[in-house]
Amino acid sequence: MLNRDAILRHIPHQGASCLLDAANHWDETQLEATTHLHNDPANPYRVAGQLPPVTGVEMAMQAAALHGALTAHEARQGWLTSIRDVQIHCDRLDNPDWPHLIITVIQKHQAHGGMIYDFTLRTPSARLLMAGTGTVMLPTE
Repeated sequence: MLNRDAILRHIPHQGASCLLDAANHWDETQLEATTHLHNDPANPYRVAGQLPPVTGVEMAMQAAALHGALTAHEARQGWLTSIRDVQIHCDRLDNPDWPHLIITVIQKHQAHGGMIYDFTLRTPSARLLMAGTGTVMLPTE
C-alpha cells in the first residue's frame, strides 16, 4: 500500500492537485486507489461549491499515471491525449454518504509510445459512478 506522501513522490500532480490518498493494490496491469478528497470543501476542482462528476476522469488518469510510474522500467512523463466511452452515473462526486471513492485503472494496451487504460470510479458499496477509457502518449525520443 502507498500513502499520499509516497504517491506524491511518483506523479507530477502535487499539493491540492493530487486527488489520490492511497494506492491499495497494484500489479503489472491494474491499480486500485482511494480518495476521500472528493468531500473536501477546499478541493480545487470544485465548481459552484460542487465537485462535478467529470473530475473523476482526472482522478482516474492520476491513478493511471501512478500505475505507469510504479510499473515502468524507465521514468517518462506522459500526456493524456484522449478520453473515450465515458459513462457518468451520478450528478456530482461530493456526497457525505460516500466516505471515500475507489478508483480502478486497468491497462489494456502498453507500448513504447503510450498506454491505454480502462477506468472506473465506485463508492464503497460498489455503486458505479463513472467508467471510461483514457489514452496516454509517451515521448519516444
